[in-house]
Amino acid sequence: MKILNLHGFMGEADNKNYKALYEIIPPEDIISPQLNYKGTAPAELLEQLSDMVDSDDFIFVGQSLGGWYADKLSRRFRRPCILTNPCYFPHELELITSSGISAEFVEQYREMSVSTQNERAYTLCSDGDNVLPDNYADCVRLSGTVKAVHGSHSTIENVGEHISELLTEIQNDRMLLFLGRGSAFADEHNSAFFVEDNELVLIDCPATSYQKVKKMNWEQYDNFYILVTHTHGDHSGGIGTMLQYVWFASYMKKKVTIVAPSAEVREDLLLLLIRIEGCEEEWFDIIISDELKKKWFISSVPTTHVKPLEGRCFGYHLYIQRNNVVYTGDTATLEPFTPLLKSGSFLYTEASYYQSAVHLHLKEVLPEFIKLSDSGVHVYLMHLDVEDELNKLITDTPLKFVQVI
Repeated sequence: MKILNLHGFMGEADNKNYKALYEIIPPEDIISPQLNYKGTAPAELLEQLSDMVDSDDFIFVGQSLGGWYADKLSRRFRRPCILTNPCYFPHELELITSSGISAEFVEQYREMSVSTQNERAYTLCSDGDNVLPDNYADCVRLSGTVKAVHGSHSTIENVGEHISELLTEIQNDRMLLFLGRGSAFADEHNSAFFVEDNELVLIDCPATSYQKVKKMNWEQYDNFYILVTHTHGDHSGGIGTMLQYVWFASYMKKKVTIVAPSAEVREDLLLLLIRIEGCEEEWFDIIISDELKKKWFISSVPTTHVKPLEGRCFGYHLYIQRNNVVYTGDTATLEPFTPLLKSGSFLYTEASYYQSAVHLHLKEVLPEFIKLSDSGVHVYLMHLDVEDELNKLITDTPLKFVQVI
């Protein structure tokens, strides 16, 4: 993990955030440039900062005006950012507009300022901020996670502790990353991945996931696995294309290992891949989950979903980065999964706004989710149908949506 730390308008490269990060992160992993805000156009400076991002493992940290740029970089690279008293609207702040800065630069700030929320933004907002005294409402509206803290605009009490806590929260939120989190009729279907021991593991592979995986640096991984929860098209429809792509696009003719949760699902997948998709057997290996001997894998978990696939729908019990992880897949019940959960576990569960007999209706299960969260379980919602309405239901609760890359 690398940090790009951006100071405020009148600040210095070795600001308080940098000094706090220095105690947490190896110094060689922190980039903290001295920035010429008055002499550089916002669009130009944003490009200069973007050129410093040389990997897909950056976290952006920004104080005040630096928070404006950190938020921009976070949105551009789809990476997390930590903002301390961010100045979301520099064109409205007299401290900046009366500093002698170019009117053209001020207009760029106005044109480039955001009005939508960045769910990857983790923000600390001081209760004694005399520069941006009404900033809390903007932070709540534009940032995914906001913590009210004690301090002034440029000095947050115990800032190192707060940043360390946010880094842990970011790590938790990215235990599983998602290529999509939508239900069957969404633009991006639900599919997750993680990396363990230099192995890339996908959970389900709809066509929308294939389109994202091919843009990743997937060739760096030693092995490539796809865990299948069930054979609905929005979960398995991209597997055939993925097998072909990995086999023909990789110099070493890499194989994908498909993990079926049961013998019956294995037969269904073979029919799909060979008889319908026309895949060659040499392109892949296919095994039953009971045959998978990996330390990140514990078991497949049978569950109830739709009647035509009765006995053929599963979730997974995993062990990722030394954490107990439960992934429900599509399910109409939590019963098979709750015995697997304990304090500190990670639960990735579907949540539906519309009520049906085949999905978990969030209004009904919300009290149970909150109870689990209060017991120390990290609860993340996926397979979402109406995000705006679901988001309203979880406001002011510990529940979160999964993060999409």
